[in-house]
Order: sequence, then C-alpha cells, then structure tokens
Amino acid sequence: MEKLIKALTELEKLKTVERGTQVNGRKESTAEHSWSCILIADILIDYIEEPLDRLKIIEYLIYHDIVEIYAGDAKFNDPVQMKLKHAKEAEAFEKIMSIIPNAERFSAILNSYEQRVTRESQFAKAVDCLDSCIRNLNDDSKTSSDGFTEKLIREKYLPHVSQFKVTLELYEILMEKLRTANKL
Repeated sequence: MEKLIKALTELEKLKTVERGTQVNGRKESTAEHSWSCILIADILIDYIEEPLDRLKIIEYLIYHDIVEIYAGDAKFNDPVQMKLKHAKEAEAFEKIMSIIPNAERFSAILNSYEQRVTRESQFAKAVDCLDSCIRNLNDDSKTSSDGFTEKLIREKYLPHVSQFKVTLELYEILMEKLRTANKL
C-alpha cells in the first residue's frame, strides 16, 4: 500500500506542471492538457474511417506527458530546452518507473506512444498537436510575436495530423483561424 500511495501522490503532481499556454490568464497544467486531449480524441474518433481502440487511445493520452512531472514542459520553439528534452525525459521516465506499480504495463504504453507504430498512437499524437492549436486559439494572450511561427508549427505538427483525414482538415482550419487572429 505504501508503494501505491507513493505512486498516486507523485502522479497527482502532473496538475502542478505548468505549460506555456494560458487558461484565463494563468498557465495551463499538463494534467489539463491531458484531459483536453482525451476529450478531443473521444469526440474525433467517431470521424475516423477505420476501427480504432478507444481505450488504447485514452491510455496513451492519460500518460503521454507523465514524464513532465519531473522533466517539465519543453517549448519546441526553444532550442536549448529541446536539446535537453530527451535526456531529462529519459531520467524522469526511469524515476516514474521506479515508483509506479505495474511499471511494465506503463512502460509499454509510453513506449508504444513514443514509437507511434500503432494507428492508435498515431491518432493520439495527432490529437496532442490539435490540442495545442485549439488552446492557442482560445488564449487571449497568444500573439504572433511569441516565436511559434507557422513554419515551425507546420514542421512539428503536420507529419502527425496528416495521418488522418479529419485531423488534417481540422488542423488546416485551426491554422487559418490562428493566422486570421494574428496568433501565427
């Protein structure tokens, strides 16, 4: 029970990890981002033209950023943060695996998500990209001067959102709205 309590109290810390995007004038937490991704995936999965395992997608999205508990969020427009990202996340992954019960199951989920060999992991990643676009559209403090250029966002997100017709269509509409709102 002590190991379970330790794991649950550590994982709960995801609520305290701040991301770069704003929600009502405050930083969004990684836990809020994960919840938003799950919501988006649950809605969009009905528009996918192939059978996907909803539970597997939800598992990916619940845990996809769990390493941020210890590694923090890395902004992809910051070369210094991106250079350190993989090492920090690998160290955080090991720490989480040392405290979490059934570490093999969680390791398999996280590795499958990162490798993107399943259609479910590819869909989860596409949703992760869409969430950032939606959040930035809703962020009143977001402007084109923050260094997240359209070119950079396209390089980062397009390979993932283009895997599914609905995610690509939604992405292009969101990009147009971000451009129109002078947020790119």
